[in-house]
Amino acid sequence: MALFRRKSKQPDSTQLLPSWPVRQTPLALTTASDPMTILSSQPALRKVTGFIARNVARVPLQAFDLTGDTRTPLTHGPLATIVAHPEPYRSRYRFWYDTVMDWLLYDRFAVVMLSGGTPSLVRLSPRNWEFHTMDGGDGAPDGIIATGHPSSAPMSLDGVFWDRGFGADQGVSPIRTLSQTLQEYTESVKWRRSLWKHMARIPGIWTHDHSGETPLSDMARARLEADLSNYMDGGGMEGKSPILEGSIKWQQINAFSPKDTQEVEGRTLADIEVASAYGVPPEMVGARQANYGSTQAFRSMLYRETLGPLFTQLEDAFNAQIVERYWPGCHVEFSLEAALRGSFEEDAVVTSQAVGGPWTSVNEAREAHGMPSAGPEYDKILTQLNTVRGGGTQASPHDSGSQNIGA
Repeated sequence: MALFRRKSKQPDSTQLLPSWPVRQTPLALTTASDPMTILSSQPALRKVTGFIARNVARVPLQAFDLTGDTRTPLTHGPLATIVAHPEPYRSRYRFWYDTVMDWLLYDRFAVVMLSGGTPSLVRLSPRNWEFHTMDGGDGAPDGIIATGHPSSAPMSLDGVFWDRGFGADQGVSPIRTLSQTLQEYTESVKWRRSLWKHMARIPGIWTHDHSGETPLSDMARARLEADLSNYMDGGGMEGKSPILEGSIKWQQINAFSPKDTQEVEGRTLADIEVASAYGVPPEMVGARQANYGSTQAFRSMLYRETLGPLFTQLEDAFNAQIVERYWPGCHVEFSLEAALRGSFEEDAVVTSQAVGGPWTSVNEAREAHGMPSAGPEYDKILTQLNTVRGGGTQASPHDSGSQNIGA
């Protein structure tokens, strides 16, 4: 089945359908409305899903050759090209960001492998397609069909990078699960906006007890209002206290404030509920006060426990559906080491302790700082004389102090 035609100068063996209808029905949150429409109006949803997608997309994907006795990184060839530039004319970051957002919002994603000419990947927006199942129910999908065209011939999943969630043939969007929480937040925002729009914007009122006095005439009332206006900003008497005659008294009005309407609490609760639904600690998105011992602890928690399962899911699906079919004996994985690596200072200290001394030469350090070589004699890594390699007794130049003193 053809889904759309890729514009390229090179011949393409895969053709995809020209025009797919886009489903944009404005339904209530309690029904299966389009997640993209809800994303545009729910700050908490956009904050959490954007946080996940950004941190996944920034981690590079690596390719390895496993045919030998060792894992050899692939830097050239079709697989290395796809890993570095998955989709034509789009960045690697944007490709993975959009793919992860498809999964987070729709609970399914599909990416077509174009093998003709230069191999590349093309992401299909979940708004435009659905899985086709063999029994028409919740069975295993055997193809993809355009939205609204159930009778059309499905496109085979052979050579398609895809996945779906548990519970239905199309996956179950997390937004449907969060519909009650999001609906409550929407209604609370609507109530506060209506309250502030129609509420009187005055701090208090003047009262006049004229039980034993003559009521103020229209002229006297107008003169009183004009005199009081002189004490407002720009009236010339601001900062002074007016002196009123008769039984005129000031009465404070306890109007609602953002604190009274719990606006901050409502936003925080929505952030916490959405973050928890996506398996993200609320502290990571600023919904609660964080208590991480260091930046490294935060980074480790993020890329291991929080995003680790998502990295594994994407790696396993890509290897099983694309790599094993087109490049058997190879393997791809996300470079979590690059994500977990700290600053240059932290990395330098840890590496120096691991190797037991300096791990870069003088000329390499000068080159990294844009300086010319100091001569061939500075190409070698220095060896401290107090270490075992230099004739000393210490395993590391830093291995000294009270920890080396016996009991």
